[in-house]
Amino acid sequence: MKALRSCLAAVAAAAMACSLAACGGGQADAGRNPDGTISISLAGWTLATRPEFQALADAYHQAHPDVTVELKEYSADDYDKQLIADLSAGKAPDVFPMKNLRMYYTYAEPGALADLSDVAAAYRGDDALRGLDDYTIDGKTYALPYRQDVWVLFYNRTMLAKAGVDAPDGTWTWQDYRNVCARLKRALPEAGYADAYPTYHHTSWQSMPQGIALAQQDRGEAREVFLSGDYTYLKPMYRLLLDMQDQGLTLPYNTVSSSKTTYQSQFGTQKAALLPMATWYLGPLADQQRSGDADRFDWAIAPLPQRTRADTAHPKSFGDPTGFAISGTIGGERLAVAKDFVRWAASEDGALALARTGTLPAYFSDTVLDAFFSRSGLPQDAMSRRAITGSAISPENPVGEATQTIQDELNIAHTSILSETKPLDAALASAAKAINGSGLLPGRQE
Repeated sequence: MKALRSCLAAVAAAAMACSLAACGGGQADAGRNPDGTISISLAGWTLATRPEFQALADAYHQAHPDVTVELKEYSADDYDKQLIADLSAGKAPDVFPMKNLRMYYTYAEPGALADLSDVAAAYRGDDALRGLDDYTIDGKTYALPYRQDVWVLFYNRTMLAKAGVDAPDGTWTWQDYRNVCARLKRALPEAGYADAYPTYHHTSWQSMPQGIALAQQDRGEAREVFLSGDYTYLKPMYRLLLDMQDQGLTLPYNTVSSSKTTYQSQFGTQKAALLPMATWYLGPLADQQRSGDADRFDWAIAPLPQRTRADTAHPKSFGDPTGFAISGTIGGERLAVAKDFVRWAASEDGALALARTGTLPAYFSDTVLDAFFSRSGLPQDAMSRRAITGSAISPENPVGEATQTIQDELNIAHTSILSETKPLDAALASAAKAINGSGLLPGRQE
């Protein structure tokens, strides 16, 4: 993290030098083309399979014919590494996504990102835009959300019906979920699904179960708990996952990690009847069923199971927003256009363009959600919509100086726990010791 902050500090210095040299003052520096139009660049990843970037670029150009948004592709797996290299070399695009909140604090070195507080001010108090507050650091905003995923429970209606098991009704606790999986283990082979598991846990990511546990803990606000240095709130969810993998209710972690199993291959080919996963899988699953890359079956989503029955009336889920930031090195009219693009992408107009690609926007108006669910192949039942709109969403990576360090240490613990190479209590105690000793937690900086 220190190396990254050093790189971004260099970017900040470059931005200051550019400012002192009056960068952006002339027409060329402002981004004007010879024909009077303006071009801005936008980062994205795996453009062939992620249509949202091109859809936003095209829709903004249609609304602003004198502006062209040119895409620059990065690797999905190495996005942060490649973008940081471009930032340090002064070659970064004008606008780029903050892929998640894990590294957002580190990116926001003063001067590396443009201050978007003036753009964000227009959305304060607009409850339809989710995730805006997550981008505030010391009273300033350096990115605006354009998409917001939510973790939900996918379920295969066809498999459940053949097994004689009732579909989720929005009132499941995690104990209910575990009990249903135990019933499915007995019933699925008799229903013709001899090789299927009741559920699939994509434990390659620590999100399963750490994001769930943080969102559903009862100790206080998620950010305060996350930055507290005490991670014992993770124990109940880990006990559940360990029990379920030991009982053969889900593919074990060691198999998931060694075989690089994907959630698409498990749920999409009916090797699992249930799947806790984020809404980013909705559009791709519908597309894969149309193309033949996934089996044809009836499916829908429900809110995540909750800790207690009382909690199901107001379900808690999690998911980081994805936001657009702007390079701190641009200025003049090009900066103004880049800010307008970010403002537009966060608005209902931008959200509509995004929703039509099967990607869930951050702007949750009825009009946007109607457009999102109108996509062919998505479930149309009321509970599927309620799973998204009725869930309180906590960030997976509450923003702070210690965020990346905390997640790195908790990921080590995650691997040790689910591989069963270290006892649960010992693994979390080791992580807490390292985190508390980092000097990065609030009030504990050296």
